[in-house]
Amino acid sequence: MSALVLTRDATAAEDAFARVQNATPGPGSVADARAWHPRARLVPAPAAPLVEDAPGPAHAVPLTATARIAVLRASDRSLVAEADDEPGPPPEGDPTVVARAIALAALEVLTGRRSVAQLARWLTPGVYESLQVRAGLTQRVLGTDGVVRPPMIRRARSCRVGTHAMEATVVADHGSRVRAVALRLEGHRGTWRVTALEIG
Repeated sequence: MSALVLTRDATAAEDAFARVQNATPGPGSVADARAWHPRARLVPAPAAPLVEDAPGPAHAVPLTATARIAVLRASDRSLVAEADDEPGPPPEGDPTVVARAIALAALEVLTGRRSVAQLARWLTPGVYESLQVRAGLTQRVLGTDGVVRPPMIRRARSCRVGTHAMEATVVADHGSRVRAVALRLEGHRGTWRVTALEIG
């Protein structure tokens, strides 16, 4: 976008002609013409001022449960099925112990005590990315030194929903708050892997 600016600049030819006639200008002279006929030229519009990020949290419209589930399913399902992902024997070990450990680690990620990269093996890519984003926002808003005590698990319960899937809930003390964590774990190459994670 350009702006129209009126100037009274003379060209080189007009300056030379005015110097030749440096006597008293009469009616119709170049100086008289410049006084009455301004020149127009286009100049670029000034750039818009830069807006810096606000120091507080960025508020967004929360997604509905259906929209969140659709996003998780879309981000976790690969378009190409791998031969290794075919169901084999169900994972061994107590899934409740795995759910407790992952929930505790996820809460430690939110407080900045643990890197989210340490959970990469146990989380699907969509869950990993959403936990990483939430941890960044939480640490930006609350800081990393807000919670003095590390989180402690109060209770964990799990329920099998298939031979290769289970859902668990974990209740934890987190500073001055009590938080609930819901997880869905599915068998992946002989181990449990989190495909959905909600931290309340």
